[in-house]
Amino acid sequence: MVSVDEDREVLLSEDPDQHPDQVGHMEPLAIGDQRLERKIGWLSGAMVNISYIIGAGIFVGPSLTLDLLGSGGMNIIAWTIGALIAMAGSYTFAELGTMLPRSGGEVGYLEYCYQKPKYLLAYMFTMWNLMNRSSSVAAQGTIFGSYMNYAIFGQDYKSDLSERMWALLCTTILALCNVLSAKVSLRLMSVLTVVKIAVLGLVIFVGILTLLGAIPNDIDVKTALSFQGTSNTIGPYASALYYVMNSYSGWHNLNYILDEVKDPIKNLPKASAAALGTTAVLYIMTNISYIAVLGTVAMKESEYIVAASFFTKSLGENFATIVLPVLIALGAFGCGASINFSAGRIIMETGRSGLLPYGRTFGHVNPKVKSPVNAYLLQYFLTVIFIVGLPPGAVYQFIIAFQAYPVYVFYTLIALSVIILRKREPHNKRPIVAPLTCVYGFMAFTVYALIFVFIPVENPYYPYWLPYVTAIASMFVYGILWYYQIIIRDTPGKSYNEDIRRQGQVALEREVFGNQGYALVSTDDHTIP
Repeated sequence: MVSVDEDREVLLSEDPDQHPDQVGHMEPLAIGDQRLERKIGWLSGAMVNISYIIGAGIFVGPSLTLDLLGSGGMNIIAWTIGALIAMAGSYTFAELGTMLPRSGGEVGYLEYCYQKPKYLLAYMFTMWNLMNRSSSVAAQGTIFGSYMNYAIFGQDYKSDLSERMWALLCTTILALCNVLSAKVSLRLMSVLTVVKIAVLGLVIFVGILTLLGAIPNDIDVKTALSFQGTSNTIGPYASALYYVMNSYSGWHNLNYILDEVKDPIKNLPKASAAALGTTAVLYIMTNISYIAVLGTVAMKESEYIVAASFFTKSLGENFATIVLPVLIALGAFGCGASINFSAGRIIMETGRSGLLPYGRTFGHVNPKVKSPVNAYLLQYFLTVIFIVGLPPGAVYQFIIAFQAYPVYVFYTLIALSVIILRKREPHNKRPIVAPLTCVYGFMAFTVYALIFVFIPVENPYYPYWLPYVTAIASMFVYGILWYYQIIIRDTPGKSYNEDIRRQGQVALEREVFGNQGYALVSTDDHTIP
């Protein structure tokens, strides 16, 4: 038997370019029956990302952004810019994800880079992420409910109560799937992703036939795709980009579950590029098809059911009012499934590191079902609160705005961390090095989004600033909680990760950096065979 410390010294001496500080400041891998299986390859990883990215946004957002921007041409440009921003962000996250290949995403990167004040930014992200993920699942459930109502009761049926009931059913099914079997959840996401890609493919196919004149149309396509009517005030552009970027969100979803990815250093970049490239092409072509078939006036009036209006006009009422709404509802369900899957894993990781109260409870993996059951129960509880607690009317808009603002705060810090770490730790291994144009471009957009969102925009439902001010206020609350939990109670020092830190770091060096397969670490005597 070889001691953990001796084995660690041997591993580092075998690779002189490996720096112990890099692993020493990372959270350790779990050991024994708390370790989750590496079962995700690059293709299934791409499906995990696509499942998140393609949600309700592309079936709802284009009409909202068109209403803000005014013209079809500017709408296409906005969705193209969104793809470029997401690509720049994906490069940035790929550098950090391959340099620090652990589950948790931003929470690990913030903890590693911003070590003082102790865990402050990582803790704020943890608390915000609980709300963000839960509200996102609630939003997808709401869209699921609206389209199911459309399919069953018709276009004119509106019921806030029934939408919430559908959303509750949606989140309950997702919770059960994630609690009982990770493999079932992954297969469900893959099947629903194929459905979503097929729906967008059909939209694009119909749009192409319309542009070619094979399907009769009364729309002046050149005018619809022109810049006539473009907004001449700057405020709507920030709001429109919020909706666009929300529709692209999920491009780094795989970063949250890297401990379950086979050879994560190689497969993360491949999966991210495949997912974002596929989605960008589908989104831009889908927007062109919407405008070509509906025109700008009808598209603006369609609001949350733009895809259904599209098919009603192009393929007839029967398909558009029964089959299509169910397919779109399943798309929203699939997006919720992907969000919910990674959300439970993030809760597990932050619980293990002591960033959550009762961290050992929420970070525990049930050995029988091999799932963090308690983490998913917490996620379910918070999602239900968002579903039943929000006031009726404009629920989707408020949720998107509320959850979007803090994400750009953290995105700014993540982009900045890449620059900081290159200067502070220039010799660390970086399998992916993001071009500085991508890093600075991504950071520039995030700062823009943080500032210009406060330019007044007319909103008939609530003051335009309400969701953003609410988000900022929540960050101050998180700061107070951080001081109590991290500084006074020192929960990270009493956490699961602290107990297994030496063993977990050896496992990380051997399994990921050493590329030697799984490290068989004894849980009894701090030794490995």
